[in-house]
Amino acid sequence: MHKSLLLPLVFLAGCTSHAITSKTLSDAEIADIQSRVEARYPELSSEKARAVTELVVRALDNMVPIKGGTFMMGEFKIPCEPGSEQLCHWDVNRDNDYVHQVTLDDYAISKFETTIADFDLFRELRGNSPYEQEIRESEDGASLFNDDKPAWTRNWEEPHDYCLWMGELAGRPVSLPSEAQWEFAARNRGKNVRYATDNGSIELGRNYRARGESSGTHRVGKYPPNPLGLYDLSGNTSEWVKDRYAPNYYSNSPSNNPAGPDTGSSHVLRGGSFVGDPAYNTTVIRNHKNDIGFYSEMYGFRCGSDD
Repeated sequence: MHKSLLLPLVFLAGCTSHAITSKTLSDAEIADIQSRVEARYPELSSEKARAVTELVVRALDNMVPIKGGTFMMGEFKIPCEPGSEQLCHWDVNRDNDYVHQVTLDDYAISKFETTIADFDLFRELRGNSPYEQEIRESEDGASLFNDDKPAWTRNWEEPHDYCLWMGELAGRPVSLPSEAQWEFAARNRGKNVRYATDNGSIELGRNYRARGESSGTHRVGKYPPNPLGLYDLSGNTSEWVKDRYAPNYYSNSPSNNPAGPDTGSSHVLRGGSFVGDPAYNTTVIRNHKNDIGFYSEMYGFRCGSDD
């Protein structure tokens, strides 16, 4: 058989029976990803290698291009009362008060938070057993670990490594988004948008979890995205970003593509999780953590790309 006729047979061995397709990648680009997966993991079964390739292709398909621009980062003030000309602070975090100009180049960010299924596969390839195994196997806890819910994390390092790993297999510069990139996207390219919903407000049960909804995270993409097509920027998990944390960084931040301070023992988290009151899960809310000490469903992440 001629060699060229063998190409469509990739991944057709065993139980697989169809080619991997993509909304954004060419067949040649998919083949390149497959080659990188096989080179890095030559011992994997064809089924597992296919799963890794599909993960990378899906992640790239989910990247939403964001046109760069200039905005005033930090807590923008709002009328103290409806119709009032007097402006007041509305965020409880005083670190956000130093509003500063930021200019970003074009970038991309995932429309979804990274799922449990994808994070589990990454950890499996690193030789890690599933976290919180006892809870996963319990009758009451199994639903917390549905494949399409956000990954649980315990620190910044694993999400950071996940995004770099995915980028290496993709052949693209993938990483956690910077804090500025996250906020610019959550605020619909830097507009004074208080909530990262489809209309900038919270409507419980329609674009945000309803009061009384079962505790814990929900599947990614359950509620409408913001105008840029990004889901769950608040109200599901708080998300790790690339930046280290420093309390005075906003007052010293460079104006072009800031990436956080050079030193610091903790890293920034953006967006409010399911445990926060909706009123405080805003586009400017920020937190910071080091190693939490255990895997928590409160802290997730999504990847981004500067390419």
